[in-house]
Amino acid sequence: MPNPDIDYARNIEKFEKLVVRNRFQVKYFEKWPTVKRKPIVISEGDSWFDFPVKSLTDVIGVLLRYTIGLKNFGMDSKTNVIDFLSRDKKLDGIFLRLERSGDHASELAAKEADKRCGVWEDKFPSHTLYSALQNTSIQKHLDAIVLSAGGNDMVDAVRHGVIQTYTGDWQTSYDQDLLNMAAQEVVQYYLQAILYRDEFAPQAQIVTHSYAYAVQLHSGTTTEFDFAEAGKLIKELLKLLKVDMILAPLKAIGIDLTDMGDYKIVSKARLHETFDELGWPANPVDEDNPKSGKGVNPERANFIKAMLDTLLKEMQNLPSLYQAQTGKTLERFHYLDVRNQVQDAKYWADFIHLNGDGYKVIAKAFSKKLQELI
Repeated sequence: MPNPDIDYARNIEKFEKLVVRNRFQVKYFEKWPTVKRKPIVISEGDSWFDFPVKSLTDVIGVLLRYTIGLKNFGMDSKTNVIDFLSRDKKLDGIFLRLERSGDHASELAAKEADKRCGVWEDKFPSHTLYSALQNTSIQKHLDAIVLSAGGNDMVDAVRHGVIQTYTGDWQTSYDQDLLNMAAQEVVQYYLQAILYRDEFAPQAQIVTHSYAYAVQLHSGTTTEFDFAEAGKLIKELLKLLKVDMILAPLKAIGIDLTDMGDYKIVSKARLHETFDELGWPANPVDEDNPKSGKGVNPERANFIKAMLDTLLKEMQNLPSLYQAQTGKTLERFHYLDVRNQVQDAKYWADFIHLNGDGYKVIAKAFSKKLQELI
């Protein structure tokens, strides 16, 4: 089985070892041709950083890919922004990955995992940015924090009050005040994350992003995986391969194959179902391929763009909010506006996630910015 060369960890202790080893090599063996100072990066976010549930399936994914050919779940497959960014040869960083599909922006400010929104968060809670920043080695050597949050918050708000019964025009069929409030709440969580950075690793750059306009597809799956059958399959596969000893290390990182049947992950991001329920104009259907899901009705598309514009507008208030709270100018914070990027159906996996080609484009934007900063 191939052993992919990946400089990332999902465990704080393992990450610390990678960081300390690199800095030791740089200090004592700096003239060696194979030794270089690598950027130290923490990533925290939602499914754009973790699609499809990669935080819980790395080890299993590699096993499945090289035995029965199941793709997209393994640590050596690239299906989200951080998969591409952590493997970017030009950046060549060491990453601590805290992201979890389904997470809301509140996780940015949480001192302990909220155990609510992320996939399997109730049973296998992830580390938080705050807990990672308590580590003295991470504090000392951290170069950058990359963040992705707010999309789930906005969609949740939209599905629970913002979108209203269609009145004949999209502009009069939603509650702008509620939409603004949802975006303002997201911004407060980002503000707290910045304050954590200031307190524990003030030298670190923070880079985050807007969301690309999701008006390419109106169907497809997000994180709907029933692990009951997968758990049985993997368990039998392990027996067949006579590697039962892998069950213990899997359990140590939070994956109990004997207990997977209790968890069916169903996405809450069914935005177009809400449009349907409230009588918004239907999305187009391709007569030649009715299941393609391509195209979004212009009325829905205009609202989706307004939703993401609202989030960006509120994020632009962060410098003034920061100054009002701290009396200082916000520094080392960078916001990538990618709303108009990847505006072709070929870049999208479903109505809310990009595919590998799309995430590659976004990762390049992050890499370029990080290389400028570090």
